[in-house]
Amino acid sequence: MSSMPRPRLSLAALAVASLSLGGCWTQQARWQADEVQRASVVRPGESEAERLYRHGRDCMDVVERDECAIDYFEQLVELSTKSAMAEPRRDLVGDAIFRLVELYRRDDQQERATLLLREFWDVGMDFGSAGVVPYGSRFVPESVTSMFMVDVTRLEASRLHADLPADAKDMMFTCDEARREQLSEAAKARREERRAAKLAAMSEEEREAYEKAKARREQRFSRGNDEDGDEDEAPSIYDAGFCQLAAALDVTDLRGFSAFLGARHHEDATQSVAVLRVDELEAKLAASTEAGRLILEPTPEIPGRDPAAMTSIMRDKLRLWTLAGAEYEGAKVQIVSFDRNELILAPEALVPGLLHARAHGQDRVSEAMRALLMQVPADVAFMTVVAPSAMEDMMGSLGAMAKLLPDPEGMMMAAVVYDYAGFFIRVPTDDSVKGWLVLSLARRMLDGGMVDEDDPFTSNLDMFQAPDGKALLMSNILTRGAVLRMFLG
Repeated sequence: MSSMPRPRLSLAALAVASLSLGGCWTQQARWQADEVQRASVVRPGESEAERLYRHGRDCMDVVERDECAIDYFEQLVELSTKSAMAEPRRDLVGDAIFRLVELYRRDDQQERATLLLREFWDVGMDFGSAGVVPYGSRFVPESVTSMFMVDVTRLEASRLHADLPADAKDMMFTCDEARREQLSEAAKARREERRAAKLAAMSEEEREAYEKAKARREQRFSRGNDEDGDEDEAPSIYDAGFCQLAAALDVTDLRGFSAFLGARHHEDATQSVAVLRVDELEAKLAASTEAGRLILEPTPEIPGRDPAAMTSIMRDKLRLWTLAGAEYEGAKVQIVSFDRNELILAPEALVPGLLHARAHGQDRVSEAMRALLMQVPADVAFMTVVAPSAMEDMMGSLGAMAKLLPDPEGMMMAAVVYDYAGFFIRVPTDDSVKGWLVLSLARRMLDGGMVDEDDPFTSNLDMFQAPDGKALLMSNILTRGAVLRMFLG
């Protein structure tokens, strides 16, 4: 997905602006004439989808006429659903959908916004999910039950990311812990300042109700945290490994990777690996090895494969390096490269299994995880998938309440970023009745103040069932301002 150009003020828009400043425009007739003029303008080489998107964004961002923007964006979405587009333009269609949701909300058409969000995941599936995760992820241990990925290249191509200040980008990606702590403290101070101002504007009764609701939320979401027994759990290999690898490859921070993925077993962090895409990887590996930051190990012995009988290309794919000076659970931190511009970071104990799988062409990722990955839209900038077994263990910790809940068939979370950011959570289930019950309870929590209204994600969250009742869906569309609040307070 490439970065889309900022909207330019058209001649028609300039004419409207100049006339309106002088008080000399005649309401509906004037606008209709201008729209005819605008619609007739097609730039050389511009597709119908590009024309509709350009006019819609013009109406929304430049002329600031919501009804005009709605008309163009609805035409674009209809064009895509009829498969009338010469080539898929998910970037245009996706951003048009996000903008339509915002426009519908402004116009108090929440039901239309919800219906549109319900369609988004399915529209994304029409474009296919091949290539969502790096090639090497197919070789992760079968024990992996959760996986997350950030596509840095796709995120940085969005206008929303380009418009964010440096502090927000650092908060996402920096490996400088002092810098992260500084940003975290500043964000905390801003949140406290905003909360104090809000309380100061309330009556005594309103403040009392606000504090009680806040206490209920904190009690609900902290319940059981002291009994989890997770304090002594080993960290995942990638908790420190992402930044250790960035230092070894001589890149500043996580922005030095074009994508990074973490995979682990939900109860055993030692069963964890990371898969990364790195531009110009061979040059970086050579320089890092020469500088001593990486140590090239002897070619390991792989049962059932004779190195002498392999092609040089295959032998290159089975090379092994150790990160100098890094340890995980008292053993080496190692990397392999199974595909062009791709690395896998793993504990030493997991490396033999990875090499064996690659040498024999054995896909090891579980069928449950593979099925979930195939349901994630192809253009995500961020995604998380959680296997059914992990969801079942989580539900089991709820005790008797779990009997009221549907049996989850995993969970998928995804973020798609254009000019706006869309966040989506999908929980497949085969029990539509229990799914409806959970949805009703969740909506009551939202309506009853059981979520933080100052949270830019939960404060505008849509919850609904898939049309067939076989999945619970949650979604939200975030503007640049909402994203800033999430990261910087």
